[in-house]
Amino acid sequence: MDLIALLDTRTVAFVTGLAGFVMAATMLGLYAAGMRERALLHWAFSGLAYGLGYQGGHLMLNLATPWPVGVSLALANTLIALGHVFGLIGIQRYLGRRPWTLPLLAACALLFAVSVAWEPMRASLRMRVLVLSTFYLGVDAIAGVLLWRARAEGLTAYRRIVALVLLLEAAFLVVRLGYAAVTDTLTTSFVQDPFQILFYLLSMVFVFVLALALALLMFRGKEVELQWLVMHDPLTGLFNRRSLEEHAAREIAHCRRHGVPLSAIVFDIDHFKRINDTRGHLAGDEVIRAVARRVAMELRASDIAFRLGGEEFLLLLPSTAANGAATLAERLRAGLASTPLEALGAPVTASFGVAELGPGETWNDALRRADQAMYRAKREGRDRVVVAAPTEPAPGAPVPADAPA
Repeated sequence: MDLIALLDTRTVAFVTGLAGFVMAATMLGLYAAGMRERALLHWAFSGLAYGLGYQGGHLMLNLATPWPVGVSLALANTLIALGHVFGLIGIQRYLGRRPWTLPLLAACALLFAVSVAWEPMRASLRMRVLVLSTFYLGVDAIAGVLLWRARAEGLTAYRRIVALVLLLEAAFLVVRLGYAAVTDTLTTSFVQDPFQILFYLLSMVFVFVLALALALLMFRGKEVELQWLVMHDPLTGLFNRRSLEEHAAREIAHCRRHGVPLSAIVFDIDHFKRINDTRGHLAGDEVIRAVARRVAMELRASDIAFRLGGEEFLLLLPSTAANGAATLAERLRAGLASTPLEALGAPVTASFGVAELGPGETWNDALRRADQAMYRAKREGRDRVVVAAPTEPAPGAPVPADAPA
């Protein structure tokens, strides 16, 4: 504390304001660079409010202003409150929650009115600390808890880093409240009290670290998004052809190791080119999405669906023999044929080929048999399921590698 006492409170408060402007510039820079997350704009407003609150308060209390000092204090503190509030609103936006914008802004307006009209708030730093720190504490704690509890693949750890920053700030505010409750040294905003100086120092660190943590979270989010796009079809959300090899290799290895069956269903939407030609590609895209939704309704948690491209789909069914796969394919076929699609005003049909991985058979061979069964379904009139004949390995034939070619 002796070293902290040597620092000038006004200078530390001024630098804390700079930290807010750095946060605002960082968030706006990310937004301008292509991360079109609305949360970034709220966090930019948060940094701007911090900067204006700390530096504006510094200037207004050290320069002559045409309004009373109490108004300057109320304005500066309300701006800092807005910094906390926009941080929470941004987190709610980021998590896809409905933000509490109007209630939170109304609370800030009420804080300003009370700070101006209530004599104890105007006259006593201690009272301002008790009221305002309680508000900051509540806002930061809510934001931290929301992020801590929001799990997402590849993002949970990064969200919790931001949450930890917010919760540590909230914990310090608890200590500040306790200090304000027992001390008589908090007389003015820039009093040379070691704890008041520590407050400004930690506020500066909080804003800098929060800006860094939020930037890391957004970069990680973009990385996760790109990884998802590499392995998924953006139109339907199903896995894409590129990811098929990885999933097939894993399921074949499981099939060989545990001696369980593995089947594949390949299906193709009938007369899809006619849909595109007569209804347009937007209608065609909606048909593909509708089929993907139907597929998701029928599959078990262990089944894996792929869009191979165009109107062709593949279902990988672990621990499923050919008869079970055929039952699923028939249920899916009947569901499509009996459910009118909004984009067409009529149902669509599809042709299905089913094949079970045979003993010693490669993945490519099984996939080829499923394809041939599907084309046979089309030749025989479409809107049907054809099961490929099982294969028998040649006597003494070696078992091929599990990974698909």
